Amino acid sequence: MTNNIIKTLQKSFTDKSYQDISKYVDINPESTKNGLKVIIPVVLASILGNNTMSSSEKPIWWNALDSEYPYTEDELVMTENIGNSSFLVKGREVLSGMFRANHDDLIAYVSSVAGIQKEKAAGLIEVGVPLIAGYLKNWMRRKNWTFKELIENLIENKATIIGSLPSGISLSNFGVANKPTNNFSKTIEAQIPSSTNIKKKKNNGLMWFGGLLLVALILYYFMGIKSCSRNLNTDDMLVPEITQVIDSPQLYEKSVGHLLCL
Repeated sequence: MTNNIIKTLQKSFTDKSYQDISKYVDINPESTKNGLKVIIPVVLASILGNNTMSSSEKPIWWNALDSEYPYTEDELVMTENIGNSSFLVKGREVLSGMFRANHDDLIAYVSSVAGIQKEKAAGLIEVGVPLIAGYLKNWMRRKNWTFKELIENLIENKATIIGSLPSGISLSNFGVANKPTNNFSKTIEAQIPSSTNIKKKKNNGLMWFGGLLLVALILYYFMGIKSCSRNLNTDDMLVPEITQVIDSPQLYEKSVGHLLCL
């Protein structure tokens, strides 16, 4: 059980994998490759930092990607589903479980190593971490490993994992005791709005437009009444005398027109 998981994960990414991820994040393949070299050991350190040989428990996000990253005998990373919105949503569960206190530091380091903006580095992390986690689980199934056996392997490779971590990030950053009180999953959701949030914003816009239209109609109605009243008050004769009605039918028609306006 001396498999070096870091090397195994690095070999699982092909040129096509890098191209697919690069296209999705909108960066070049070389930047993608350099960024993933940082992300891979960080993912393993996160799993190792929350488990020991005597206490090995599956993370709450362990089965989150079962539908988005199904089991396959292929030993290469699958990138077919990274464009699906559900993949990103499930990926947030993995990110929330793995990274809290050190998320900003990881973005900064990936940005520096890959030579990309922090926004792009965050996107690479958001798609790269779920891919690594999904592949790792399938790799275990192909080897018929239990979760405890995975932890045993990580402990055997602990020195290699620690040596591959970005500067300033250690295993202590991933311990259960170091989890902050803020809800990281909510932060991720706020940074990348879901389709539901976008739909709510559109509905709110329609409600505002409808309200403004109603106010305009009410103002138009009252202005029309005021206009009618002003015409009614300024006319020389509103109700013609009997003799005038007989002599000038037009005056009667004028008065009727004003009454209809009221």
